[in-house]
Amino acid sequence: VVIIGCDEYKDDIGNMPTGLPLINSGQASYCRVNYDWESLLGPGLSYIQTLEPRDKAGILMHFFLDFVRTRDGKIEHAVELVRHYAGETDWIVVDALLGVFDSLEALVRDTKSWAGYLHLVYSTLTPILEKVGWSDANLSGNITFTQGAVIDRLGRLGHSDTCGEARLLFSREQRAGQRLNKSIRPAVYRSVAVTGGQAEKQYFMDLYHSAQRNEEKRMLLTVLGSFTNSQIVQELLDWSMSDDVKLQDRVFLISCLAETGLEGRAMAFKFFKDNFETLSKQYTSGSLLKRLVSGVVRNFNTEQDLDNINEFFKLNPVPGAQMTLDQCLEDLRILISAREHYQVPMLEYFNANLIRTESEVIRG
Repeated sequence: VVIIGCDEYKDDIGNMPTGLPLINSGQASYCRVNYDWESLLGPGLSYIQTLEPRDKAGILMHFFLDFVRTRDGKIEHAVELVRHYAGETDWIVVDALLGVFDSLEALVRDTKSWAGYLHLVYSTLTPILEKVGWSDANLSGNITFTQGAVIDRLGRLGHSDTCGEARLLFSREQRAGQRLNKSIRPAVYRSVAVTGGQAEKQYFMDLYHSAQRNEEKRMLLTVLGSFTNSQIVQELLDWSMSDDVKLQDRVFLISCLAETGLEGRAMAFKFFKDNFETLSKQYTSGSLLKRLVSGVVRNFNTEQDLDNINEFFKLNPVPGAQMTLDQCLEDLRILISAREHYQVPMLEYFNANLIRTESEVIRG
């Protein structure tokens, strides 16, 4: 564990080539580097753009490492840091940024701070999408990962311009046979599925049944697992038990549907409970059972959820996944505590700093 405090480097910042002292520059490390905000990171924010991609990602990950688990951080510092990553296109940086948004989303999901969180994500990711665009022309290397991931995240979170463009491209493929670029195809499909209905579901089901490669089928399962319409979610959960879906893919689809939001996770957990006898015979031990248990419980976030999960598994133990369940429950306790800790300061911050146009949010 490496801790950099405010006193040790306070007099040396001006002499640093980048204005910010780095530990293990350019390297991945298991060290926890705590850059003190007041004396180091805050004054050095303007230098982040001069760093190498791996170092940019490292600073971001180190800052948020304990944000949820130990509640060590202030929301205003978190937002200020994240905003300095708007427009970054290198995949290693964007991947770290999306991981940070995952942590923040867990804190604000189903709360009054949701609109503020959406504004932060939109204002950070749209400059990236403007740079990489929707075409695969002139893109190389890992930038294609950035393109797909950013479209995917903005589409899932209901960004109007992104959803509109995704819908337009999808319609051209569906009606005119204009095949989507490979780099954005999964992201566009998932963006459409989020607000899709029966027609979209049938289109993707047809693609799934005609797919020859397992990789293609797995991608289409992520698309089917992105629907949020409650009727369709239930239909897909029921379908997951059919012979159309392989045993290992069944777990994957159920877990995807559990990630779609409040209704999705509630329906997936109820489905798991209703079909527990069958599922517990199909998955007796090993990684699939662990993934199934984790998939249906890890997206909850309230004390009531915790009590319900505990109550069910006390009556229906899963010896082959008990350690996984224990870890999920511990993570849930930590998240509940963090949500309570950050609830008021987050809402106050977003209410005071939120600037949003009417067209920015189409749902959520």
